[in-house]
Amino acid sequence: MLAGIVGVAAAARFATLDLQSFHHDEAVTANRVIASSLFDTLDHVAEGERSPPLYYVLAWAWAKLFGTAEVGLRSLSALIGTLTVPAAYLAGRELASRRIGLFASVFVALNPYLIWYSQEARSYALMVLLTTLGLAFFARALRDRSPSSLALWAAASALAVCSHYFAAFLVAPQALWLLWAARPERGRALLGVAAVAAVGLALVPLALGQEGDDRRNAFADVSLATRAGEVALDYVASEEPGPLAADSRIDALQIGAAAAGGALFLVALWLIVRRGLPDEQRAATIAAAVAGSAIAVPFALAIIGLDFANPRNMIGGLVPILVVGAIGFGGGRAGRVGTIGAVAICLLFLAVHGAVIASAQMQRPDWREAAEAIGESDEVRVIVTNANGDEPLKYYLGARILDNRRYRSGVRTREIDTLSTSFRTRRPAGFRLSDEQGLAPLFILRRYTAPRRLRVRHEDVAGRRVLYERSVVLVDPPR
Repeated sequence: MLAGIVGVAAAARFATLDLQSFHHDEAVTANRVIASSLFDTLDHVAEGERSPPLYYVLAWAWAKLFGTAEVGLRSLSALIGTLTVPAAYLAGRELASRRIGLFASVFVALNPYLIWYSQEARSYALMVLLTTLGLAFFARALRDRSPSSLALWAAASALAVCSHYFAAFLVAPQALWLLWAARPERGRALLGVAAVAAVGLALVPLALGQEGDDRRNAFADVSLATRAGEVALDYVASEEPGPLAADSRIDALQIGAAAAGGALFLVALWLIVRRGLPDEQRAATIAAAVAGSAIAVPFALAIIGLDFANPRNMIGGLVPILVVGAIGFGGGRAGRVGTIGAVAICLLFLAVHGAVIASAQMQRPDWREAAEAIGESDEVRVIVTNANGDEPLKYYLGARILDNRRYRSGVRTREIDTLSTSFRTRRPAGFRLSDEQGLAPLFILRRYTAPRRLRVRHEDVAGRRVLYERSVVLVDPPR
């Protein structure tokens, strides 16, 4: 049965790897992070990323075999996401029972948010896999406290912290719990915790250097309440679009999915409280405590001024929550209510995932289509796009940033293309609008031309001089 569930998970993750184009951060991975030399890759991680290096080391090696196109690069995350399914089974089994492990594996296999990040060339899927393994070995260590169990927990937890800094919010409560519960063998537990802490402390200089003094966190402009709601929405209704940012049908689908998911979770909690066996209730408490730490602690830190509460960084809390749901619906005395609830949540996840496949509004911005619409040119041209378009268009078109360092006197061109999410743009001086087309569901492509080559400098079209949104300016060389 587990093999069949893993097969379904693999199909959901691998079958549509090329459906969507790279978005900004994935294009950064493909364009800049995956360099010819591993040392260059590590240099970029230190200077330009906000994550530890483990995923990028794996991606660098993977790209040598499979390339940096969508399918090649994303297939690493798809494999990692597929492996998370048996890891969730192991966590459920170690916490409670094989039956609950199977329920947990099904929920993880079908959850649309986990599928989304299993198809993204970033480090989130790796963090989820390693924290799920850490949860499984943590449960085993609580039961037998053997050196091997503690060593497996320490290894998985240390690797998790090396994949994403937010893994620490899942690892820390487990470490404290182990120290409290392992009183007769506290020295052994302390050794494992100390090893994980040493790895975490070794990463602190890197984290501080990556943050720097002038890094801007755009997500901090959004209220904490909105971000908390976005976490709950994403866990059930996937990543795109943002809350209430699509047409009424997609908004209704997302809100309805979140409401249904919340109601089903409350049913699972009711089953745990009213019908759960003592061991199942204890297991649910452990999983809920880990999930609560992964979500609540970042928000608590944000309240006191350390605001890194980006909703996607809290994806690590999702698997423990799904384990809690599995304990509720798969418990020994859950009965028909548990079976109906489990089927309902699977159907809910499948409906959302199907909507992601069918609706462009629920997918990543289609920079690949935008690049195809811009097309090739025999002459140099300038492209003004919104702030997230620089890396994707550099990847798909081979464009370059029009900066004052490389192009001190600007470039001479007859054509300026704009990619906007707004119906309004300002006409560049000396150019006239020659073409306009909508690229569903997000972009409007406008082509401005001049009768002769005019000199265009960065400051002539940057900022909000052409677009009514934050923008970047690119040079597309002739091909």
